[in-house]
Amino acid sequence: MAVGDFFKYAKRVLFPKASAEQQLLKLVKPHKIARIVELGIDSIDITAALLATLGKQASEAPVTYTAFDRFDDRPASDERLSLVAAYRRFIATGARVRLTPGGFASSLASEANSLAGTDLLLLPRGLTDEAVGHGWFFLPRMLHPATLVLQRLAGGDADAPDWRTVPVDEILSKAGNRQARRAA
Repeated sequence: MAVGDFFKYAKRVLFPKASAEQQLLKLVKPHKIARIVELGIDSIDITAALLATLGKQASEAPVTYTAFDRFDDRPASDERLSLVAAYRRFIATGARVRLTPGGFASSLASEANSLAGTDLLLLPRGLTDEAVGHGWFFLPRMLHPATLVLQRLAGGDADAPDWRTVPVDEILSKAGNRQARRAA
């Protein structure tokens, strides 16, 4: 082992940074979460760990998880993710799973009313207003005042957090802007 590799290893062992998975679990721990919606799956491993952890904490009904993603239709620059593989991985956690392939705008338009009462909304890193499109208009139908909205941040600084809490008001503002544009 080279000296440089040794120091990198020692730094990781002696001063570990919480992983994105650990940070997410810490953020959701104080909340009662029964219904999760994810727009674009960043990491199948992190989502599976979240579902497994919340499933163990659930005392009544199983956790309900819905994901909107392009799955097999993802651009070549994104990590490949098969719809079948994702479903098998998530259902093994004991959660009730519903995976919706396709673009966010059309999927949200057809599913938003059935997702009322969402407790946790996960947004992927690099999510743009254009990617969601008129789907922003439908997101407030799913949320309640205590909904926790988290967005995965783009990688960068090793000491920075991996998740950002998004105020529900920010989602409402984006939805309102979409409504104003449609009316104009």
